[in-house]
Amino acid sequence: MRIKALKKELASSNLDGYLSTNLKNVYYFTGFSSLAEAETLIPLNGDPILFIRELELENAEASSKNCIIKVVKKDETAIKKIASVVKNFKPKRLGLDDLPASTYLKLVERFRGIEFKVDMDLVWKLRIIKDDEEVRYIRKAAKLADAGMKTALATIKAGVREYQVAAEAEYAMRVAGSEGVAFDTLVASGPRSSLPHGVCSDRKIKEGDVVFVDVGATSNGYRSDITRTTIVGKPTRQQAKVYNAVLEAQEEAVKAIRASVSAREVDEVARRVIKESGYENRFIHSLGHGVGLDVHEPPKLSPNSKDVLKTGNVITTEPGVYIPRKWGIRIEDTVLVLKKNAERLTKTPREFV
Repeated sequence: MRIKALKKELASSNLDGYLSTNLKNVYYFTGFSSLAEAETLIPLNGDPILFIRELELENAEASSKNCIIKVVKKDETAIKKIASVVKNFKPKRLGLDDLPASTYLKLVERFRGIEFKVDMDLVWKLRIIKDDEEVRYIRKAAKLADAGMKTALATIKAGVREYQVAAEAEYAMRVAGSEGVAFDTLVASGPRSSLPHGVCSDRKIKEGDVVFVDVGATSNGYRSDITRTTIVGKPTRQQAKVYNAVLEAQEEAVKAIRASVSAREVDEVARRVIKESGYENRFIHSLGHGVGLDVHEPPKLSPNSKDVLKTGNVITTEPGVYIPRKWGIRIEDTVLVLKKNAERLTKTPREFV
């Protein structure tokens, strides 16, 4: 179905084929996952061709589907191997995904007379809508992330270092079945919690610290994303006020999510709640983003987004308020967009303490 859908896009774009060097796209179309290099050539008329290296032949034969396997040998280059295939169907226009500039220049030099069109959006049109299998994988990744978050929250106490919290969370996800982390785990405590992308440090958590944890797991290549904020001790009146505002912003945003609603409108719903609390200028990032094979994908939920939500989108909702050099609060869940509403896939409770 994915190949058929891509070919429909190729025909409407007047392209004779599509060459993918993005490993996530290669996996999406063929089922083959590589840690190094692989390419897929999908002619408008004909079977997809997967180019792999000799050391990955056994893996490709076991995992790939709906494609012809071509091995790039030690004395060959991928460009040379692809050229030997391309000359047989003589395309006039080829689509490309987000390949490195050096590869693009080599292609232009090798394939004189062929017009290349770099168009990642062609694939995003397909990847942005998750099918039942993809939703099943993300649902599992969300459950694994919940396991990591549960452990992280239980680990947080005065005297524990941030990287210890991250390590325990990652170990819990691995033991539960995660293929790995979806991204570098974030644990930020005290004044460091005002950093939205506060990577782990060796800082010891102290009594009274606000601590946020941002983790994600992976299942069959698909990812999840969840953030929770807690405090070691009792929150101040201001911290409790901000937390309740962020929680309400997320609640209202999730209520607003459904197919055919603009992503910008959902962002506005959350931003309005934060504004009413008096912290409009401290909500300094977008409300959310798509999640799938990559942890950041379309659609984007932001004030300037032009995306419209569709059934099958998987997105995050992550409002946050950050008081520079003091503390920050963020709550995030991975959410599935349905026709009339939305479903939270990450389910860790959202209490402050």
